[in-house]
Amino acid sequence: MKIAIIGTHSTGKTTLIESLAQHFSVQGKEVFILPEYARLCPFPINEETTLEAQKWILLSQITEENKIDHTNNILLTDRATIDNFAYMYRIGKSDAIENFERCAVAHMRTYDFVFKTQKLNLDAKEDGLRTTDFEFRDMIDRLITHLLKKHNISYSLLPETIDYDSHVEFITNNIGSKKTTETTSQKFVPAFA
Repeated sequence: MKIAIIGTHSTGKTTLIESLAQHFSVQGKEVFILPEYARLCPFPINEETTLEAQKWILLSQITEENKIDHTNNILLTDRATIDNFAYMYRIGKSDAIENFERCAVAHMRTYDFVFKTQKLNLDAKEDGLRTTDFEFRDMIDRLITHLLKKHNISYSLLPETIDYDSHVEFITNNIGSKKTTETTSQKFVPAFA
């Protein structure tokens, strides 16, 4: 199973993934975590990002995800290709960007579940890497939502809270209810339209 936690930066994705990994590990499941590749990027990010930087981030994530066999375990990704693409989309229109949009959207079909954080009316904590600018974070959040809707990508919006236990419960309940539906109906229910 491959689960993506998406959303603008400084909305608790990394902490949530750590909580989820612990939950699944206690259940005896093997868990792999794919980190946020922007944190490893050798090029400028945030407001100063470039097409080169966003291309590196997007392709690095896809390459690394493809290396992990999650047949009998759980892969948790800190972001997915669509929210990585939102930062590229902000740069502007070009043939290259349109090609990466098709790539990002096609790759979204590889996730079994996508959960989006909500940007609460809270200040971001300074971590020395990601910008804390409220308007920039808000714009990225709106772009992610726009892209999800534009491409009819199925996702679940996490509850509007900073309580990670509530988020873990919400995610595990959603995963459980989809499994029950698939088992009952005896047919494949695609994760994305």
